[in-house]
Amino acid sequence: MSEPTPHSWYLVQTKPKQELRARANLENQALEVALPMLNLERIRRGKRTPVTEPMFPGYIFVKAGDYSQNFHRIRSTFGVSKIVKFGDAPARISDALVTQMLNIDDQSPAVQEAMRQAVPQVGDKVEIAAGPFAGLFAEIIKLDGPSRCIVLLDFLNKQIRAEFELSDIRR
Repeated sequence: MSEPTPHSWYLVQTKPKQELRARANLENQALEVALPMLNLERIRRGKRTPVTEPMFPGYIFVKAGDYSQNFHRIRSTFGVSKIVKFGDAPARISDALVTQMLNIDDQSPAVQEAMRQAVPQVGDKVEIAAGPFAGLFAEIIKLDGPSRCIVLLDFLNKQIRAEFELSDIRR
């Protein structure tokens, strides 16, 4: 096992939903912390709501010098669950990769368009991809949580409301 280079980035697993707490506590200990974030739209109570979430939920990156000297300090920080290891060696990440993750511009028009197209919207015309209605076309009339939608489809010359998983439809 080779000894880590000075000031390596380490992958740290946080306790559930405590990435921000772990980051603040590690920064208070004069450690450099990277927590890449994304601006997304989530569906809450049937409405699209903008939210900022970690790119890798449950994980942060910590830059530390001497690993053996900082191991217990990082591990015992509030919000931290453990330092991710592969065998006996801690998971190290290159400076270039961490810099790339932090520089992802999720506000760029291309990324915004890709995100908009990834999540169907009310009024979109979709095709049912699975189940007994496979091949029929429908219109989304309501988003029901993060993974379901209610559609209006033409079936036997009638308009029928039906609920589908987002994975069962395609544009």
